[in-house]
Amino acid sequence: MAKPKDSQKSQRLRRDDPVRDSPRRSAIYHIERNTPGREEDSHLAGRPKGAASDTIQRVIAGMVRLSSDTIEEQIRAGQVAAEKLRTGFANPQRSETDVNLLIETLGASIRDVGAAWIDVVSVILRSAGARTSAPERPGTPPESGAPDPAPDTVTRTDTSADITTTSSVTPADPHRPSLPALIVVKDVRVKNVALDLRPRSPSFVPVVRPLMAADPKIVLSSVRFELSPDQAQLVLTVDLAVDQPPGTYTGVIVDSTTNEPGGTLSVTVGS
Repeated sequence: MAKPKDSQKSQRLRRDDPVRDSPRRSAIYHIERNTPGREEDSHLAGRPKGAASDTIQRVIAGMVRLSSDTIEEQIRAGQVAAEKLRTGFANPQRSETDVNLLIETLGASIRDVGAAWIDVVSVILRSAGARTSAPERPGTPPESGAPDPAPDTVTRTDTSADITTTSSVTPADPHRPSLPALIVVKDVRVKNVALDLRPRSPSFVPVVRPLMAADPKIVLSSVRFELSPDQAQLVLTVDLAVDQPPGTYTGVIVDSTTNEPGGTLSVTVGS
């Protein structure tokens, strides 16, 4: 027959902590003292449960106070030893013993405090590793640690004034692709047009500087950028002066505000 259970739970016996005459230098003691737990498992029952960061802050504060108390103890011990040295010249052997004892005590205290701080740092690192990452803002690409992919160059080939034109663009932002400019030729003497845009920023506004032939004195300045009537397409218009000499003209595309280069243009003119 089973033994009936007692109607009342037996109270768990606890022994009072022994009286200490020196500070506790163990980091584990400070962590246990400042970490809230379940009431039935903690001798600090009734304390509110807190966050890990609050616990770590209390542990560090306790360790700072401990380090300060230890330093004060060593200062007082040094003062006592210095007084003994001043009055102990009659007994050199006793003075040497006091100094050696002070050095050993100081070394042990430094080792204890150093080990305790190492324990505290370990707790902080474990807590930081357990934290969840901050939520990402809407529209922000996830941070994978890898560099952004190189933007892809987009090229289009069209026909204008019975010639083939080539227009390409390499966008500054790989997440914001751009369309190549549309090339419009207005003179049958133009034999070839090749545009290569490489803007340095998404706000790049292209401007064509005068294109030069093999002879720097001969330039082509009747080439310009504009927007299509619906404002949705960048258009490069190539026109020639009546007396434009034949040849191949090349030049740089620059930003209208900063004058920084952002592409090249080549136009071949026949006779």
